[in-house]
Amino acid sequence: MKALISVDLEGISGIVHPAETNPDRYDYERGRALMTAEANAAIAGVFDAESDAVVWVADAHGTFRNLLPEDLDRRAHLVRGKPRPLGMLAGLDEQTDAVLFIGYHARAGAGPAVLAHTISDSILDVRVGGRSMGEIGLNAALAGHLVVPVVLLSGDDSACAEFSELVPSAVTVAVKQSLGQAAAVALHP
Repeated sequence: MKALISVDLEGISGIVHPAETNPDRYDYERGRALMTAEANAAIAGVFDAESDAVVWVADAHGTFRNLLPEDLDRRAHLVRGKPRPLGMLAGLDEQTDAVLFIGYHARAGAGPAVLAHTISDSILDVRVGGRSMGEIGLNAALAGHLVVPVVLLSGDDSACAEFSELVPSAVTVAVKQSLGQAAAVALHP
């Protein structure tokens, strides 16, 4: 079994502020550490379910160079840097059996939602077939195009609701409850 874990940063437990997600800001290293720890939890979960799995991890935030390679579970293959094919889903192909979205956030305009946006702060809305879509919907559609199911999403409660609206049978894990754009009640990381 091949699993692709796409890891974004804004939906990671404990992350609530741009200073934790931007390489030029004072709290970025803490954000990277939390992101790597949550990626490792997802990797461990895949191997617990399927001990001989092949696991690819796509660093899916900003520069795509946020996960700490030296701290990432050595059983996983790390895809980092850009530009690259399929962006946040680099590594996805017809041999992929499952995709996991870890640390995902709600689309632009969703609220209350921690650090909600779609691709960048300069995009107000993206519509597909008349429906507003964020990174969750766009990436789920890309995986669906290759007939690969997204089996799990973790993020804030707004991201989980957004994914559940698109895929009612979806498994979601809310790692924080949104109080606003830069505030949440989070599970212990």
